[in-house]
Amino acid sequence: MTTGKRKARALAWLAAALLAAGGWTPAFADNLTPDSPYSQPGQTATNQSGTPSGSQKATQADMDQFNSEFHNSFQNLMPDAPPPGYSTMMGKWVTTMYGFVQVDTVYDSNNSYNNWPFNAAPANASVASGNGSTVDSPRFGMDVNNSRIGFALSSPVYNGYKIRALLEMDFLASPGGQTISGTSPGSGLGYVTNPIFRIRHFFFDVTTPSWGNVLVGQYWSLFGWQPYNIQNNLQIAPGPGTAYGRFPQIRWYKILHMDELSQGLMLEPAVAVMTPPTTTGGIPAFTEGLKLSDSHLMTEMMIGDTGKGQFPASIGISGIEQNYSGYVGGGSKPVYNNTSNTGFNSWTAAGAVDLVLPIIPIHNDKPGNNLTLQAEYTWGQGDAWQFPNLSFGLGGATVNTLGGQGFAGNGVIMNNQFLPLDIQTYNADLQYYFPDDARTSIVVGIAVDNASNLQQISGALGGFGANLPSGGGSSNGLYTYLEPDTHLTFTYVDLWHDFTPAVRAGLEFGQYDAVYVGGANALDNRVMMSWFYLF
Repeated sequence: MTTGKRKARALAWLAAALLAAGGWTPAFADNLTPDSPYSQPGQTATNQSGTPSGSQKATQADMDQFNSEFHNSFQNLMPDAPPPGYSTMMGKWVTTMYGFVQVDTVYDSNNSYNNWPFNAAPANASVASGNGSTVDSPRFGMDVNNSRIGFALSSPVYNGYKIRALLEMDFLASPGGQTISGTSPGSGLGYVTNPIFRIRHFFFDVTTPSWGNVLVGQYWSLFGWQPYNIQNNLQIAPGPGTAYGRFPQIRWYKILHMDELSQGLMLEPAVAVMTPPTTTGGIPAFTEGLKLSDSHLMTEMMIGDTGKGQFPASIGISGIEQNYSGYVGGGSKPVYNNTSNTGFNSWTAAGAVDLVLPIIPIHNDKPGNNLTLQAEYTWGQGDAWQFPNLSFGLGGATVNTLGGQGFAGNGVIMNNQFLPLDIQTYNADLQYYFPDDARTSIVVGIAVDNASNLQQISGALGGFGANLPSGGGSSNGLYTYLEPDTHLTFTYVDLWHDFTPAVRAGLEFGQYDAVYVGGANALDNRVMMSWFYLF
């Protein structure tokens, strides 16, 4: 009996020595962001004196709680990430791995797209140059390119300061020349079977004792309060009419608790300096935002197709200002009353309003039988670069610049000046979660892109055709547009079900409907089913 006690005591001392040498018994509160809207009162990285919170011994139940709290500490930054997994590594810093495997199946009523339309318009033989018969025929596709892996790191608190960092990657890189030989970018089986690993996010975020957070690196644009604005549908984000993009930036933000007693009502101001919209830009873009949220009014919601969880009611406004500058092209390029090698410089701006409204909120912290309205409206000039693949069918030659990329869809160069497009977008969806612990949900939604002055600009350009610039190329490399589109609408209905916390499936029927400057109309009916394994 004595020998057994000695062995047990020796093992205990050995375990303690190992923890002291290379491990860290986590202080759970230390891994909660002080300003996270998902933190409860008292669960902050520091107490009121600014000193670190204490540690405690970890059981398996504690570790499960820790994984959940570690995940929650990133919720204000990555609400579209999957639920917390259990691939956590302990050390001075805590590291966790997360991600998902996604398998998509897609049927389109015509060949307007590859598997990823984004904001491109559907086409038919009347608005597509070449391959008209192919464009008008149906297609079927499969891919796993949106599968994702990420690593989140969180430091202990030191003198009231805390650092979080995140690296997230997927397989949706722009194809360039890596597709099958002889095919256009975005086309060919090689784009699907041999995708390129790319960086989605790569940033660090510093929490300070009193003056907020500073985020440095590649992260969501503040315009539209991304990613809280991303609609819940199966389209590989984004669908049309949704501000969406990750850019290198430096951002400051701070969450102010307006209700000192319950800390339910929160106001978040934020400002950021971001990479410019064009490759020749000499001035960064600037974004700013203000968001009001109430964690006493919570709802079940899904951001995109993986970010499922409980979110507070919120309304946010944001703005963006960007500079377009460069030199007019010459030679074989069209003139449009421009003088070759003449410089131009123009500022444009845009605004956005975003809403999360629980119509039937969560009661007693129990999800199920919830109805939520999610909506966004944007307006402004030259902000198409905040909406991936939004060119309105305008090709790069139509902007008539020397060496610059990033102008198409944002505006054209006429009379030695940059003429921006007047762009409006809006989207809304209703998400209902059934009374089965929110495992099943149904969603209906609509999204719209519109360029209100494109009809006038197209008339001034003289259209497309012989001796005039070609339109933008299609996402699947089959054709170029013969004329620009001024209006794109996407409507959809989704059915979702979680078979387990880690296995999810979604089924969607959607329709893309585009109106062109010449009056033509083009449709694509899309049926999509996706499977997810979340880890």
